Amino acid sequence: MNETKSVKALKKQLAAAIAMVCVAAVALGSSTYAWFVTNNKVDATTTNISAQSNAAFMTITNGATGASNVDTTSATTTLGKDTDLYPATFGEETNSTKGKFMTGYGTDLDNGTLDGTLKLVGTEGTPDEANTAKYALKEQFNISSKGQNLSDLKVESIETATDAATDQLLKTALRVLVTNSDASKWVVYGLDAAGTKYEIKLSSDTSNANVALGDVTAGADTLVNVYLYYEGKDTNVKTRNLQDGKLDASQSVKINFTATADNQ
Repeated sequence: MNETKSVKALKKQLAAAIAMVCVAAVALGSSTYAWFVTNNKVDATTTNISAQSNAAFMTITNGATGASNVDTTSATTTLGKDTDLYPATFGEETNSTKGKFMTGYGTDLDNGTLDGTLKLVGTEGTPDEANTAKYALKEQFNISSKGQNLSDLKVESIETATDAATDQLLKTALRVLVTNSDASKWVVYGLDAAGTKYEIKLSSDTSNANVALGDVTAGADTLVNVYLYYEGKDTNVKTRNLQDGKLDASQSVKINFTATADNQ
């Protein structure tokens, strides 16, 4: 009977499987102050992207597929070149459409106040269109399970990684958009007003609550897309000189995924 209780306790402990993805973005200078001006951009690089799980049955790797074929609980990817990112909004700016990437024009080079109306990035303002047009930087991960189906795959939290620069102006503008394979379910995280912890800014839920990205089937791969972008509504993007020498250090975040084992 004691053995049965021990097994039940172990299953309960494994019910919340957590996978961690570390993403480091290096923000460099831009050419002007205003976020809406077309020649305003920041350079971003993702390096040392890693993922790991503390549950024996859960596997994760970078890319669109492969987690079902490996036993590893960590993966690291280093991009070969910088990516220029133009600030945009995914629904935080006034009069923007929630869940659509949008941009616009400022009044002049030194004033980011919107002149006119926002326009969609690309044809529909999708995350992939934003990635193609250099408004977002896309990374892919996939999660699988060994002999145990998982449900309610969610972003449990996002943390500032230990190697993150504390004096980087654009850290308050950095957004982490996590979606399922077709972007029908998504959540956006960014730093709170105090700049001390990450909070949900937007989600596909009508009340912006956290959402389940899907289920994980044993022996199959579940795709998760991560998009890094800079929210143009942020004060530092609109009003600060982005060439003042404070943007040359890494800004790293750790994404914690959680899922529930079906057989508890």
